[in-house]
Amino acid sequence: MKIKHLLTILIITMLIIPQISCKKEWAAKVDGETISMEDFNKFYYLQSKMMANVETNEEVDKLAENPAYANHPLLSKAGFLDHIIAQKLLYKKAMNDKSIDKDELKTVIEMIKIQTAAQYYLGKKLKDKITVSDEEVTAVYNQNKSKFAGRTADEATAYIKQQIFTQKSRQETNKYIMELIAESKVEKDGFKDSVKTPAETKAE
Repeated sequence: MKIKHLLTILIITMLIIPQISCKKEWAAKVDGETISMEDFNKFYYLQSKMMANVETNEEVDKLAENPAYANHPLLSKAGFLDHIIAQKLLYKKAMNDKSIDKDELKTVIEMIKIQTAAQYYLGKKLKDKITVSDEEVTAVYNQNKSKFAGRTADEATAYIKQQIFTQKSRQETNKYIMELIAESKVEKDGFKDSVKTPAETKAE
């Protein structure tokens, strides 16, 4: 009986191990370059959290399950994977295409790097200063009921919250930037000298 029991365990183990080892740890391969599931999830959740102004992966999953966002191309994991694949293909083409001005391309990459880091920082820095109350949402809804005809209560609430959040975020951002400028040493004389008109230069 013991031998039969051991043989049964051995057979089950032999059946399970290949299934475990064959489990794919990658999401896609683009011209041999692997997008691992770990990287995919990092990209997906960070992009979604920044886009939807939420803090956790669980909140992203909840949003993705909401019918109101069923057709959103980036909240859908399958849609986001297609987006990443397309971006990688385009990036590779841009880097290898000799007809593209590489200096301009480097400038674009640098600009995007600065802007993205700034937006990420602002989102983290100001998140606790921006809140949207139920009373604010209700007030906007009552003033614009006709605009939300055909939408469910959840859809209307989500849209209004996003609009109020965006407006408050813009206000807080402007306020914070003015504070940064006030406490920093910012000089613009070099710019003024560089953009003088011919008449101003002649007058000097």
